[in-house]
Parts: sequence; structure tokens; C-alpha cells
Amino acid sequence: MYDIYTRDVAADIVDVFEKTLMNAGIKVPSPEDDERDPDNCACLYGSVYYNVLDEVENMLINLLYEHNSGYDDIITGKFSGNK
Repeated sequence: MYDIYTRDVAADIVDVFEKTLMNAGIKVPSPEDDERDPDNCACLYGSVYYNVLDEVENMLINLLYEHNSGYDDIITGKFSGNK
């Protein structure tokens, strides 16, 4: 057995969005933009990055708790139709 580090997984997911934004030439404004190094080309920066990271991590944690509390199957590649 091994540990699951939800922050690491969340960061990997956020990186996918970061690359998508970068490919589209989109930088999301953040309150810390005036503190940003001119060479920093991050599309998600400062509190914006960490807010997205926190939300993704919380979703992963909730998913893991739901699975551990009795959900039977993990269905991949399909929407539930509940949203």
C-alpha cells in the first residue's frame, strides 16, 4: 500500500488547465499581478492558482470519501446525467 497525496494529484490536474490556457494565450488576472516577475508566464498565478488548486483538491478528497463510504463502482468515460 502507499499514500495518496491529493495535493500532488490536484496540481497535476491544474497543470492540464494551465497548459490549455497557455496554448490559447490566456492569462487569468490575479490580485498579485503587480508583484509578478516579468519573466513569469504562468497563466494561473498567485491566489487564483491556489484557489483553483484548493477547489480541485477538495473535489478529489470528496470523491475519495464517497468511494470509501460504500459506492460500488467507478464508472469512467461517461456522464451520470445528473448535472
